[in-house]
Amino acid sequence: MAASTGSAQAGELRHGAVGLLQTFGQSFALLALALGSATGTTAVAGYAGAATPLVYVLGGIASLCLASVIIRFTKRMASSGGLYTFISRGLNPSAGFLGGWLYTMGFAAGISFVMVIGSTYLSTVLTDHLHVHLGWFPVFLILMVLLTFLALVDIGLSLKAQLIAAGIGATAILIGMFAVLFQGGAEGVSLQPFSPSHLGSVGDLFHGLVFAFGAFIGFEAAMVLGEEAKEPLKVIPRAVLTAVLTGLVFYVFVTFCLSIGFGPANAAEWAENPTAYDTIVTHYVGSGLAVVVDCAVALDAFVASLAATVLVSRVVFAMAREGGLPSPFGYTHPRFKTPWVGVLVSIVLTVILVTVLAYIKWDPFTYFAFMATAATFALLAAYILVAAAGVTYFWRERTLPHVRYNPALDLIAPVIAIAICALTIYWSVVPEPPSPLNAAVWVTAGWLALGIVILVWMKATSPDKVARFGQTLGEEAEMERRPGDRLVDEPALAGGEHGEA
Repeated sequence: MAASTGSAQAGELRHGAVGLLQTFGQSFALLALALGSATGTTAVAGYAGAATPLVYVLGGIASLCLASVIIRFTKRMASSGGLYTFISRGLNPSAGFLGGWLYTMGFAAGISFVMVIGSTYLSTVLTDHLHVHLGWFPVFLILMVLLTFLALVDIGLSLKAQLIAAGIGATAILIGMFAVLFQGGAEGVSLQPFSPSHLGSVGDLFHGLVFAFGAFIGFEAAMVLGEEAKEPLKVIPRAVLTAVLTGLVFYVFVTFCLSIGFGPANAAEWAENPTAYDTIVTHYVGSGLAVVVDCAVALDAFVASLAATVLVSRVVFAMAREGGLPSPFGYTHPRFKTPWVGVLVSIVLTVILVTVLAYIKWDPFTYFAFMATAATFALLAAYILVAAAGVTYFWRERTLPHVRYNPALDLIAPVIAIAICALTIYWSVVPEPPSPLNAAVWVTAGWLALGIVILVWMKATSPDKVARFGQTLGEEAEMERRPGDRLVDEPALAGGEHGEA
């Protein structure tokens, strides 16, 4: 039966459509390991130098602390709302709405800035190696058409494409790194890159950690498939954990190879080289592999944007279904069972933003830096909310039968996640970044303010509706069942509040 909370015309996603591998593909693609390795390690090396792998170890551990909260939620409830649902049930429905509002803003922005970088990489390859002079903007428009098709059709096809393409990108990166390792690097293979002695100061460590932690953003993306995965209470926790562990091992190995590739004594060259990966691969293997990697990075960026589109459309679908957003966002395609309105609105907004800001006003790299900064603020705020929700939810539920409270996972891990996210926000604004990046935080603040205004209006006009945010689930552990909860194949309940608005 179609879910109808908040809208009599709300649609239904395709239940049981994807298995573990495809579900993992959603998180794997949004991690964008090839893109992150090729473009993101230089920022960390600028602070950590040869010890960059050590900082990625710490960033991965911090991500595991956040992942533990999300995994424990996904073992108990499955929903396309993801963080929106978890925060609604852990804190209260009002916080859930604001968390979902910020979370969708972050990844909606991500669709655009990641696609811009992917288009730029692909355009460069076409021009330099195939002599096809097609600027990045036409390439962007072509890729957006393909993305729209994949996002609208069957979710299984979309996730298969994500898994295969992201796997190709990661494999291309690893081939180059194994070549460095087998040739012994610049000064021989050693464990020096894991020595804290290469760090200049504690401040450098934390500044580097900001970028290393950011590299893991997206590992949780599989959680929005809670109504489309088979056995979601088993499959999704495994997919999320596998994704964050894969990211940890991958980034540590790649940065270790880059560190020995440049040599610990030459870490400054790494820190000053925005195309460090291409430089190392060209030196140790040849320019041919560098071209292949550039293509792989473009492909990786494309499927990361596709995964972000899948994520955003599912979260806004869940919010609209319960009345938090306009009801059309809760419609699904009659054949493919995909939330087509959310997909198309995401695509249209992406094209408008990129056309106005990246093509007309700025350039692709300025646009990337600005939107990535604004998106990161929004996502970190949402992560803080879900970690806080984990603390309160698991403490409150500890008295239920068959529930075992684990202080390490239910208190210490989320507190560490909150601290890391808060420090990341702080070090992103102190010292003040150059213009126009210094305005990014105000874009996020403005978006949050708009969300608060909408929430206040909804609470004033429809308080019962707000009180039911986060109640609709795809599946729920029996021990979590409570009055007011509703599965998507059950009829909507009249009234019934959950938490405090």
